[in-house]
Amino acid sequence: MTEGGGPSMKVYLRVLMFCALVAAFAAPALAQIDQGRLTGTVTDTQGGVLPGVTVTAKSPALIGTRSVVSEADGKYSLPALPSGEYELTFELGGFQPFTRGNLKLGLGQILTVDAQLRVAALQETVTVSAVSPVVDMQNTKVGTDFTTDKLVGVPTATDVWAVLGQASGVRMNGFDVGGSHKSQQTGYESFGIRNQNRVLNDGVDTTEGTGGAGFYADFFANDEVSVAAAGGDVEMNTPGSAVVNTIKSGGNTVKMLNNLSYQQESFVGDNQTGDAAKTARGYTGQPNIKFSEGHTDIGGPIKKDKLWYFGAYNHFKIDKQISGVARNIATDLGLFDNETTKETYKASGSDTIVGYIQYGRKQKPNRGLSVTVSPEAAQPQDSVSWVYKGEHQRVWSSRLFTDVKFNLFGYVFPLGVKTDFATHPPR
Repeated sequence: MTEGGGPSMKVYLRVLMFCALVAAFAAPALAQIDQGRLTGTVTDTQGGVLPGVTVTAKSPALIGTRSVVSEADGKYSLPALPSGEYELTFELGGFQPFTRGNLKLGLGQILTVDAQLRVAALQETVTVSAVSPVVDMQNTKVGTDFTTDKLVGVPTATDVWAVLGQASGVRMNGFDVGGSHKSQQTGYESFGIRNQNRVLNDGVDTTEGTGGAGFYADFFANDEVSVAAAGGDVEMNTPGSAVVNTIKSGGNTVKMLNNLSYQQESFVGDNQTGDAAKTARGYTGQPNIKFSEGHTDIGGPIKKDKLWYFGAYNHFKIDKQISGVARNIATDLGLFDNETTKETYKASGSDTIVGYIQYGRKQKPNRGLSVTVSPEAAQPQDSVSWVYKGEHQRVWSSRLFTDVKFNLFGYVFPLGVKTDFATHPPR
């Protein structure tokens, strides 16, 4: 003790060292919010635990393979796995290899897969595939996961707010019809909680304030979107919705996606057609004048099972009429551009390095235009946003995993002035 009665520096150092040791050797914690985990126990046919078993995970979503060795208590853990379908192989000298396939792992999930090895009387492998799906018994999430097939296949507006509108437990404050809300964020709440949300893009927190999305990401560049309206991961530090987007990573085969969407005014129904009184007052039932979007991406291997790449570009344009403002005077035009790139490098059997960059630009020359705000008083917007991530993952053992990230998210949100005060001084 010091003279003042407080603990000495040696006590502080001992406490710090103890906490570090506990963190390093404790049982694995919950899965990371944007990744999954496979865990379990390996035993023999008599129920005895088997240490030293090599457990190897294989998946089209995983660059190369991921291997760990079961500990003295027979337990193993494979952390930081991307979502996808996995196959696990268990191998130990003197025992028959055991393979378990068709394991579907989602974002933030922890699947427990136990294995029982038989003594190797003959040279053969036991493979189990046609069994009941493994259920995550540790996940308390109330929400929905959207894979690539669902994102592309469901005919909705192509942004995260359209996805939120389909998620369990989420209530939107506005409805998107034919892409009418795509140019602006839409408020939402989960179980009565609003403006306490968290948005992540490939592990980077891009939340603006306490509930905004930060920037307009490329919808088609997402590999999966997970929405937790309640009961999210321990990393979720607010009571609202957790929206987790993961970016495509490429793969061992070259894949491309091209999408072109076009919509003109006549494509969308208007239930106000024929109401001359409302039309005379400038009331608009269906605001969309023109909508177009083009997207292209490509991903594949630079070197199979060693280095993957992914790149995408998206351009979106929407022109809308503001109720009460004649379209020959001004319209609400929105232009959006987005570029995305991601590289994944398997440095060794235990080390993976990921680089990710996304850049977005939004232009709205008549932001704020309304029946009470003239085109001259509108504030033109030309904003840019960016996300950078450098990540190094290393699996040291079944009980120790490190994930070091350098993340940067930023944006510039200028609202200009359309009136030149030098020529039009304020009255």
